[in-house]
Amino acid sequence: MFNRIKGNLLFKRLLKRPDITKAYAMVKPSDSWYETIMKVHNSLVEILQLPHEVVSITSHDGLTLKGIYYPAKTNSLTTIICVHGYTSHAEREWAFPGLFYHSLGYNVLIPYQRAHGISQGKYISFGALEHLDVINWAKKINMMIPSGNIVIHGLSMGGGIVMDLSSTEIENVRCLIADAPNLSIEKFFNNVSKEFFKKDADKIAKFAMERFKKEFNVDPSLFDGIEISKECKYPLLLAAGSNEHLEDKFDEIKKNNPKETQVVILPGCDHGNGMYKQTELFQNAIKKFINKNI
Repeated sequence: MFNRIKGNLLFKRLLKRPDITKAYAMVKPSDSWYETIMKVHNSLVEILQLPHEVVSITSHDGLTLKGIYYPAKTNSLTTIICVHGYTSHAEREWAFPGLFYHSLGYNVLIPYQRAHGISQGKYISFGALEHLDVINWAKKINMMIPSGNIVIHGLSMGGGIVMDLSSTEIENVRCLIADAPNLSIEKFFNNVSKEFFKKDADKIAKFAMERFKKEFNVDPSLFDGIEISKECKYPLLLAAGSNEHLEDKFDEIKKNNPKETQVVILPGCDHGNGMYKQTELFQNAIKKFINKNI
């Protein structure tokens, strides 16, 4: 009984709507993330000076989801959908990469995932429902720009969302970029449960996933990026910092993916900061990948 209660508490703690104002809070100059966070804040100031508008969709379960759309300076057929990470502030996370994409002449869409920021929702589902939302964002872009090109780039949880939708055919989506992706909802619960609880962590995680299944009417064990990518419909670029040690998992995905898969490992980088610490390497890889596929 107590483990079930702990499982419910774990579910709420991990998936309730976060306070995203805490995301990317400024750190001291002595902090290893200082340079990255400075780029985040400076880029946000810069990107907000570009013409932009708030756009919205309605999710399959009736939520109003909103995003920020930055049209290219000249008419462009190509749009990058930027999929943010867990408990993240979408505009802060994607300002620096968004400026990069905008400089290439692309339209940029930065959606707030359900239960984040200006989008509705009580709970995050760590990709189980969000991947359907991103598919609907692609449909929104197709309404705005018929016969265009769409690239979906996700970071962290967003990278996992990209993997979750990779087996679904979506009109005008040309390729996918999964950046430091979280590859399994089930492993996410198991790993965090082990951090929080010294005893019965596996049982508590199991109860949390039972609550997940009841709340969202989906089985979290089905969301395994490595398995889903075996039916991938798109060219895929996988990226991660060398300190994440995802090489073996990426090799497995590359081996089994029926579509072309490219891998870029960013030396000296941690989870999610590759765009900032290995900017030239990562951006060059992205440019070549997109140019090849659109």
